[in-house]
Amino acid sequence: AAAILAPLVVDVLPDGKEKHSRNPLRSEVIAAISVSWNWSCQVAFDDGFSNETTNGQIVTSCRSMTAVVNALYALKKGKYKCTEQNGCSPPSQELHASEISKQIHMILQIERSSPFRSYFLELLTSLSLMYPSALARHWHLFLEDTSPRHLRGDNLAVRKGSFLVSFVERGICDSNNGKYDDECWINMPHALGAISALISSMPLTLWISSEGRTSYRLSAGNFPSRVRQALMNTMSAILKVMSSLRTIVETEPILSRGFGSNAYFEHTMIQCSILAGQFCTILPFAGDNDVLIEPASKIVSLAADIYTLGLKMIGIDTVSFAASSQLIGKASSIFGHVILESLGSGVTDTGKAVAVSPPARQWLCDVSSYDFIGVVLSKKTYRSPNQSKAGVDILAHVARSAPWVITREPFNLATFRDTCSHLCGNVNDAKTRILGLKLVESFLLGRKASQSLCIFQIDFPVVPEYFCPLLQSALKDEIPAVRISAISSFGALLQTDWRSMLLTPHESTFEPDMVDWTCINSILQATSDGSNSGIRSAACKAIGNIYSECIDTPDIENSSSTQKKTIPFCDAFAIHFANNVCNKMEMAIADANASVRSMAIFAMGNVASAMRGRSENSEIYIPTIKKFFDPVNACLDDRDEKVVGNAIRTIGHIAYFVYSPMYLSSVLGENAGIPNVFSLLLSKLSSKVELALCDAIGESSRDFSWKQRNSAKKHAWGACMSIGTLLSFSNMTKLIQYSVIETTLNQLFRCIQLHNIVHEKISASSAASLLKLPCSLWLHCSSNCGAIGRGLATCFGFINQRADKSSI
Repeated sequence: AAAILAPLVVDVLPDGKEKHSRNPLRSEVIAAISVSWNWSCQVAFDDGFSNETTNGQIVTSCRSMTAVVNALYALKKGKYKCTEQNGCSPPSQELHASEISKQIHMILQIERSSPFRSYFLELLTSLSLMYPSALARHWHLFLEDTSPRHLRGDNLAVRKGSFLVSFVERGICDSNNGKYDDECWINMPHALGAISALISSMPLTLWISSEGRTSYRLSAGNFPSRVRQALMNTMSAILKVMSSLRTIVETEPILSRGFGSNAYFEHTMIQCSILAGQFCTILPFAGDNDVLIEPASKIVSLAADIYTLGLKMIGIDTVSFAASSQLIGKASSIFGHVILESLGSGVTDTGKAVAVSPPARQWLCDVSSYDFIGVVLSKKTYRSPNQSKAGVDILAHVARSAPWVITREPFNLATFRDTCSHLCGNVNDAKTRILGLKLVESFLLGRKASQSLCIFQIDFPVVPEYFCPLLQSALKDEIPAVRISAISSFGALLQTDWRSMLLTPHESTFEPDMVDWTCINSILQATSDGSNSGIRSAACKAIGNIYSECIDTPDIENSSSTQKKTIPFCDAFAIHFANNVCNKMEMAIADANASVRSMAIFAMGNVASAMRGRSENSEIYIPTIKKFFDPVNACLDDRDEKVVGNAIRTIGHIAYFVYSPMYLSSVLGENAGIPNVFSLLLSKLSSKVELALCDAIGESSRDFSWKQRNSAKKHAWGACMSIGTLLSFSNMTKLIQYSVIETTLNQLFRCIQLHNIVHEKISASSAASLLKLPCSLWLHCSSNCGAIGRGLATCFGFINQRADKSSI
């Protein structure tokens, strides 16, 4: 079907080139299938599925339509899309999904359609994926209970509307009564899949959040309340499904109950877990939507009950639930994913903290989570390799997303330490040691991220005592992967941890001669490890994080954390540490491995940023950072996108030690080429911004892949920030040509002018850079270029555009 419905036909010409032309079969096949479908629907409405001959034709038509929609969805995500440019009609005009969804709803209401409902539910699911906007408009046909209030409740026989929800509830009744051959129970997986696809198609944040459009609130009553009530009814039904599944898991052999095959039951659990995960992650819970937290929290709690119950039922001493073919073991594994989704990662790949979802937080704060926490903390859960991996995934998410769960009771923390020690101490299995270090790193990262969210305000001096010996021992491990995990964990320690490790408690200063450099020197030495590039890369990144944590001055006004760095390291320590880092990064920044170069530049950026804060406050002088300007500048043209991205960020920090009056005054007269280098650097950074802007408006001369386009956005974002730093050096801007300054400023203005097209971070960083430019720059430019006029026009134009929107 995908080949027949492809929008283009590819012909290979004699010269080897490809010629793309419109596929004539596509429109003809879609039209034929549509005619067949409409005829089948009419027959179904007229005969009510009373004719066996036409029943088979109706089912064939439905399955053919499902195949068409699935093929269109696959092509939608593929390389060649159906657009007007290649001669195709938009997919929304080829099939009338809105009308088809109404027809499906009418067919499902026909009593004699029960043997064939699974086919129509599959079609509904496919339509929701392919045409989410069209299906979202008819959500009420399948999810809203339109029966009179006095008829609502458990009396399913008299309820009308909310077909899918009532269908699921009737399946639950069949299960509880042992009627496993009933149509509602048999079609349960298809109904759950359809509900999941429909909810995914609904723009819930727009519909029921406080920022929703007024037009939605005026359509057919209080629209947000209707949607919320439908969601609560659906969650109530899912809770009943999960309770029924929990009962089945808890009772004696499942197959003896006669409800069907293992594959069927597994399919039901999978669809139920997917829908449960959606309710815990995609719903908005703020404002009036806080009524959704309680049922969503119960969903997480039930998923955790099934997870822990499965572990207990299969005998965790002898059987691995992750690898077991038993359905009880699979139940634990399947519903464990609900917990993972509700907890989230705790921190993004960029290091930004992410709060746990409100339902998961409420559940973790309740006593109902204690049994689950006890099971995942127990060493018995990690006795076999397969058990260890699956269990560590759950526990690592808990430690990273909600470390306060582990530390709220001394017993939990001690048990967690024992589990980590148990795994890290397995001398015969390196994979198990890595899992133990993964737990330690997850806890440390979660603790660090929680501080920025103001949800972790307790100081734990036991961290160095409990975990640092495990990390120090792992630094000497023979397996590179173990050493990499240990090094990464050191990068997640807090300043208070390093104070405890580097000095004795009675010391109040951090003079270099009084510090125990053993641990830091081990990590510095790893940056030049010749045997493994992964170790070198991890060490460079860890050193950068350690330096920022120990030396960087916190922003008291903008920081959201209530736990400040109250014990600053002295300037002598900062300079000594910086010199040691610089000596090691000289070799790493020229490494043949791109990841090592990238992390070395990252480390130098952190050093330069932290020392710049020190230099501005205490006027300390550290010339060793200056020698990295040329290597980092050269990396702006590196072949690796990540190296370029870190170089763009770092060059702005290092530039302070090259172009600020404090460092430049003594050498400016001796080197007349410095202004030329400064101009060239501004031009390079401006070109990075221009590349992203041209791609955004479709004027780029290159065809970018998704990865390249994403990198270009990041480069433009960082370049805007570095441009702001460079233009703030008034002593340099007066030495370069006005055209360079004008061109650079124009790129910053364009970022704001194109704020509706480019990524918001690019526009925000451009505005931030313009905000911190000194008045002397505008005075210097006022008589030579029109930058001030264009800047004012840009800002007023932005305000005028935004003022037209109701949200402003």
